[in-house]
Amino acid sequence: MSMPSLATPTANTAFTGLISVVAPLYNEVANVGQLVSRVAAVMNQHGYDYELILVNDGSRDQSWQLMQELAAHDRHLVAIDLAGNYGQTISLRVGFERARGEVIIAMDGDLQHDPAYIPQFISLINEGYDMVGGAKAKRPEGPIATALATTAHGIIRRLSGVQLRYFGATYKAYRSYLVKNVELLGDAHRFLGALVARKGLRYCEFPIEIHERQFGQSNYKISKLFYVILDLFILRFFIVHGRKPFRLFGVAGLLSLLLGGGLAGQFLVRSIFFKLNIFGTYPLEFIFSLFLLLGGIFLLCFGVLAEIGMYIYYSRQSRSPYVVRQVASSFIS
Repeated sequence: MSMPSLATPTANTAFTGLISVVAPLYNEVANVGQLVSRVAAVMNQHGYDYELILVNDGSRDQSWQLMQELAAHDRHLVAIDLAGNYGQTISLRVGFERARGEVIIAMDGDLQHDPAYIPQFISLINEGYDMVGGAKAKRPEGPIATALATTAHGIIRRLSGVQLRYFGATYKAYRSYLVKNVELLGDAHRFLGALVARKGLRYCEFPIEIHERQFGQSNYKISKLFYVILDLFILRFFIVHGRKPFRLFGVAGLLSLLLGGGLAGQFLVRSIFFKLNIFGTYPLEFIFSLFLLLGGIFLLCFGVLAEIGMYIYYSRQSRSPYVVRQVASSFIS
């Protein structure tokens, strides 16, 4: 699939299903009230049926107390309090698993993502897209950070095969079936678009403006870039070989086994029939052939174990990697 162009949404925003907006929060007491009111204003203006799921990721300020107060008077609001600080990826996963909407919109809770773009997301979903991403129209960072980010997105595109322009932003809209069964761990939310965008999936992006943070402090550190680079290798493995890991290790093991067996075999044949003194003439070459044999056997065995592990992973009962302390909502099903 060629790289999708930045789409221009049409005026068609009619949507009759339930929309779930999921926003993780960490020490955002100054932003919670505005976030709730801005989302409500947009949804009411366009007549959307919605729920706003706020996930408190172990905030140390008064975020949770305020979320409880707001949820007690707003039937659209669901506030979830995690028993600890799990990070943005797990917080999003909590929201996705509890979302009831046909469309799920993920966004940051620090007001850098403008709820005014929600109708544009919905318009493109109405056009038949399964996933719609918000790509930064311009980057507020300096030239070094911009260059690093551009390089990182290029690497992700090459490794994942998903031709999105911008992977890092949380602000995306998904049809619910895409994110209901995605096992998000670590910092996988940065690659969520790549994880769900399989062959045949319709996805696009449109430009959005990322606002400067008005209150609080950013939790992003440049040191996370190194962990992102490491996660890219895991991303590649899961996308390409996640279902059939034996094909990766099996092919490498078989090649190593055949090469090592061929080398060792010819040395042994020449030693038996042609009086070749292996250790006097080719000691290192013979030892290398034995290493290839052992390496091939190891890779084949490891591939079998990886295949068994993946079978257990996909067939086991779901085990939650988080603990919810409390849920606050005035909604009664």
